[in-house]
Amino acid sequence: MGCTAVWTAAHYRIPLLFVISNNRSFFNDEVHQERVARMRQRPVENKWIGQRMSDPDVDVAGMARAQGAQGFGPVTRSADLAAVFAKAIEAVEDGNVAVVDVRVEPGYTPIMMAAMTRGKTV
Repeated sequence: MGCTAVWTAAHYRIPLLFVISNNRSFFNDEVHQERVARMRQRPVENKWIGQRMSDPDVDVAGMARAQGAQGFGPVTRSADLAAVFAKAIEAVEDGNVAVVDVRVEPGYTPIMMAAMTRGKTV
């Protein structure tokens, strides 16, 4: 959520691997926004406003490089993960900070949604 942690690790030369599960949203807040919209009888289609970070997508790897780390990604295919992780781990073993941006779909499983909403339908 903040580049300062990446900068701090790079500044103090702390070998560190960040793996960002990037759904391009504060998605748990979208779930909350939907619940509140239903309670207040407002349009749930607006739940993403102020929560989603797309158009343009944030270049997390670029932000990492700007803080002095090595940035990898965005990784959009699971088939590419092993090769990217190998490069990122090599960077950390060489004493660097590495940030891997892994794009994931926003959402929760039905079981997770039930737990988050205490069994209430959203």
